[in-house]
Amino acid sequence: MRSRADPTMRYSLSVPVVPRESGSTASGMLRENAYARLKQRLFASALKPGQLVSQKELARLIRCPLGPTREAILRLATEGLLRVVPQRGIVINDLGLDFIRNVFDLRVMIEREAVRAFVEKTPRAELAQLKRDHQRVLGRARTQINTTLLTEALHLDWHFHDLIVAALDNDLIEEIYRINSDRIRLIQAKRGYVADRLPSAMQEHITILDAGLSKGPAAATSAMDRHLSESRRWAVRV
Repeated sequence: MRSRADPTMRYSLSVPVVPRESGSTASGMLRENAYARLKQRLFASALKPGQLVSQKELARLIRCPLGPTREAILRLATEGLLRVVPQRGIVINDLGLDFIRNVFDLRVMIEREAVRAFVEKTPRAELAQLKRDHQRVLGRARTQINTTLLTEALHLDWHFHDLIVAALDNDLIEEIYRINSDRIRLIQAKRGYVADRLPSAMQEHITILDAGLSKGPAAATSAMDRHLSESRRWAVRV
């Protein structure tokens, strides 16, 4: 069924994509604050791909002391979001095709294995409830898509994938996934979460859940492969 929403409005409507919340402790508050602020500036496009900046400029931009800013820079460099060039400064990395390919290759490696564990371990009642949650959002989208529904769908999307990876019960993999999911969010942030992706994303999630409920882990893995392939295609369109 095609949406009755104005197609012109749907094409242009989007909501901002933000980074995951980073946990902080009292002893590491300044460090975590600098890390979160610098990442937020990247998501807000205050720093452009290819831009060369100094540590002092970044410290002024995020209004943090130089020490915590330096630690945040090194942390984000290990995550592949910027690059430290000796004697020159910091270069903001380009989110080009190679970056997108690498990010999605890693995502596929994690999530196609994780969805097997998710289907095997999750009670059928919980899978069915998650399917209903997606159907409810999709049903509303067929009538009208607004920013409230887009935000709800975006958080449901993140929650769905977080649940799947959590089923692996592996802290090391979850940390790799957490870092990579912020790379994916940064790719999305360049355009925002757009209305014309919402119906297909929700339907692809429902297909994964249907496959798990009716045919088992192997079918869910195949459905996940198709979903991630489609998500990669949308990412390249950014």
